[in-house]
Amino acid sequence: MMSKSIKTFFAIAALLIVAFPAWALSLEQAKSQGLVGEQLNGYLGAVGNSPSAEVRNLVNSINQQRNELYKQRARESSVTLDVFEARAGERLRERANSGEFIQDSNGQWRRK
Repeated sequence: MMSKSIKTFFAIAALLIVAFPAWALSLEQAKSQGLVGEQLNGYLGAVGNSPSAEVRNLVNSINQQRNELYKQRARESSVTLDVFEARAGERLRERANSGEFIQDSNGQWRRK
């Protein structure tokens, strides 16, 4: 039989696990707040010099997922990864919403 304190611990842990995603910064929130933007190379980038750990984690997570997808799609399309990344970057920048950051051809951030 579990003691009351152990039950309480597990109940709190379960609530934190369920609630944590609600606290996490979403890609849409980060874009609308101007924290991240679409780069020329098809990957997400942090806008500004000192992104928070939360923003860095979001960027890294999204970019890992994109990299895996890009590798697969590049193989299927018989093109190099660099070519596929550049094409993806162009499409993602075109699809960015007004007010979101995109990287221009000089590598500078600007609002679309």
